Amino acid sequence: MPAFTGENHRHAPPPYLSRSQRKLLLFFLKCVIMVVVISLFLFFLGFAAIVLLHFLFMSNTFHRRCTRLFHPTTAADDDATVSTRGAEGSLHSQALLPDVKYSAAAFPGKSDCAICLDSFQEGDGCRNIPVCNHLFHAKCVDRWIRKKPTCPVCRTRVDLDPTRSPGSRTSGDDQWKRLWAANFEEGTSY
Repeated sequence: MPAFTGENHRHAPPPYLSRSQRKLLLFFLKCVIMVVVISLFLFFLGFAAIVLLHFLFMSNTFHRRCTRLFHPTTAADDDATVSTRGAEGSLHSQALLPDVKYSAAAFPGKSDCAICLDSFQEGDGCRNIPVCNHLFHAKCVDRWIRKKPTCPVCRTRVDLDPTRSPGSRTSGDDQWKRLWAANFEEGTSY
């Protein structure tokens, strides 16, 4: 067996790169790093744009729903009455909420409708919610009550059953069932 010597397994020194080769290699590495960084930047920029567009679209959809809810667009929507249907037959919000004409003397401190944010004018048709005594334009509160039977300001439940005495109470579920039934019977679309 031959003796192991260091001379037999000697490796040649690694080839050294010339100065121009090193510059070329560094330039290539810098280009690769720049391409990776720019690609990541564009990826995150695109992702952020998609997320922002999604939120913008959702906000726009919400705004359109609110606009349809509070601003009449057709002659049918201009009707100041909102019909609800309970066990007693056809009811109107005119019969359920007091209809009053606005005057600054009769309603001190109440100058704006909390739903549409417009100022009340002398003689405007308004409705007063008896439980909490909040005042709104008739068209505004009628459309609101059609969606949910609560005061827009304090969220107090509005009793939509004129056959009951003011002191008696029913469950909120009964009121909601009457409202949902009324909306679906009328064929209301949202």
